[in-house]
Amino acid sequence: MKLLIKDLFAYNHQVNQTLEERFRSYDYKLDLETMRLASHMLNAHQIWVDRVEGRSSLKSPWEDFPLDAFGSRNHELHVLTENLLESKDLQGTVRFKTFAGVEFEKKIADILVHVVNHSTYHRGQIAFLMRKGGLEPVSTDYINWAK
Repeated sequence: MKLLIKDLFAYNHQVNQTLEERFRSYDYKLDLETMRLASHMLNAHQIWVDRVEGRSSLKSPWEDFPLDAFGSRNHELHVLTENLLESKDLQGTVRFKTFAGVEFEKKIADILVHVVNHSTYHRGQIAFLMRKGGLEPVSTDYINWAK
């Protein structure tokens, strides 16, 4: 299980770096919703890593950050996630409260799979918005990345 999750995060990191390169090729001049989704995708990743590590986090997964920081934030989150994968028992659980105040307890492995699925979902939305705006999105299919 750990190897699969490591592979999924390697994919997640690489495809986000490719997305950042595409953003840069357009001088980060993208529509507001695309920029908002890109921020949200990395913010949610940060929030989940912080929950697993028992740290307080962002006040909202919808906080905006400068899009030209997307690549560096993505890399930082990848390093944090790799460290988490080495230091935590993936079958262990984490108790947390949602932003709505609802308490949960979830397995770390399930949280990490959720992070990758969440990112994939929003990359699909970003691709749709880019294409709708006349921009060429990046290919983000996992099967194209898998060896």
